[in-house]
Amino acid sequence: MQISTLGAAQSGAPAILPDSVAAAALVLGDRSGAVSLREQLASYQDLAGRWRQAQGGARQALARVLTDSPFAQRVHTTLDAFTRAAWAGPDAMPPEPQARVLQAFDALSADDQQIVAGVQVDAAGAPAYAGADDYRARLQADLDQAQPRRADSVTLSQEAQAALAGAAPPEPPPSPEVAPERAAAIAAYTKLAR
Repeated sequence: MQISTLGAAQSGAPAILPDSVAAAALVLGDRSGAVSLREQLASYQDLAGRWRQAQGGARQALARVLTDSPFAQRVHTTLDAFTRAAWAGPDAMPPEPQARVLQAFDALSADDQQIVAGVQVDAAGAPAYAGADDYRARLQADLDQAQPRRADSVTLSQEAQAALAGAAPPEPPPSPEVAPERAAAIAAYTKLAR
């Protein structure tokens, strides 16, 4: 493996980085349009992951590529525009912030949606979404979850509505006739229960 230099360390000496980093930096620096957005985004994600792990001069060199390259500038411009459009204000209450984020995302071009989705990372620093559609589905789920719950409704019977309106309760239906032997048993049970 050959070693390339990229940027300068704090001491002023060049940072020594693997050729794969130099190749990714070239992809991010492409101005000809020969490199696809997917390749540039993959290189950006790769270098951002390496930056999280790097130390000292290597980290500085990677930071320079992740901020100064033409593709990095595009990423920063896109994220800045998206963030500004998505901001609902400090007093916004759900679901307004979630709706604004989804609306801002939908207003982006297809390429810019890929960029915004591509820079979202999980806790380990890996890309969190497979693509723009996956990220949009997450934004929609967040909006759906933030919607206020509809109140449960109860339908009262006519008798309950009349009772709430203050009407006298209806007369209970007549008791069915009790056979004489059952009447004696009920009377005896009632006496014991007292």
